[in-house]
Order: sequence, then C-alpha cells, then structure tokens
Amino acid sequence: MIGFFLLHLTGCGFVYDEKLVGPYRLVAIDITEQMSVCYSAAAEESCIGRIEETVFSVGWNAQYIVAKQHPSNDKSVTNYFILDIAKDRMNSDPSESVTGPLSEVEFKMQSASRRLPAFTKTIHELE
Repeated sequence: MIGFFLLHLTGCGFVYDEKLVGPYRLVAIDITEQMSVCYSAAAEESCIGRIEETVFSVGWNAQYIVAKQHPSNDKSVTNYFILDIAKDRMNSDPSESVTGPLSEVEFKMQSASRRLPAFTKTIHELE
C-alpha cells in the first residue's frame, strides 16, 4: 500500500522541484534519492505524497502520470506506478488514484489497455 505523507514547503530548500502537470510535482527534499511525486496544495504550502521514493523516471499527459521507482533507492527492484488524475483530489487517499507497485509486465499490459504516456523525464543518476 502506498503511504501517505505531507511535505511542508515553508522554509524548505528542495534539492529538486519540477512541476509536471496540474498540481503534481516531482520533488526531492534533502537528497535526490528522496525523489517522489506529490500533489501540490499551493494555498496550504504543502505537497501531499502520491508516489514515494525513489522515483527516477516519469511521463504524463492530461489523464495519467506514470512513474518508475526503485523502492528506497534499492536499484535491484524497479516498480511501476500509474496515477489516474481524474480519480485524485488533494485530500484523497492515494490508493484511490494510484495503481502500483506493478511489475514491468503488468505495467505494459495496463499501458496497452489505457494508452498511458511514455516516460519522458528520467533522472539518470537515480536510474
């Protein structure tokens, strides 16, 4: 199950922070190995976790965000995740909108049936 976490932005100096689509961002707080996808609640200056560390590759369109992740930077394991944007809200439990972890085979099957976006952003130092 995907954990739920909240990052407070006030006074934080992220080592990485990139807007993806809508309220979603790719962020790392202190070190790049903490890279994750979060839901940015700008009015509250917080970022609510959706796909936990260590995310090293993402792709997105108006419907989905896809991510490749090495759990806790364990590069011997690669998990795949699908975030269905239409099912997500700021205070939703991530399990309502995020599918995963998936194996590569499971992800490819989902990709064929859902027309998922390609991975277009990779952080090579985390790959």
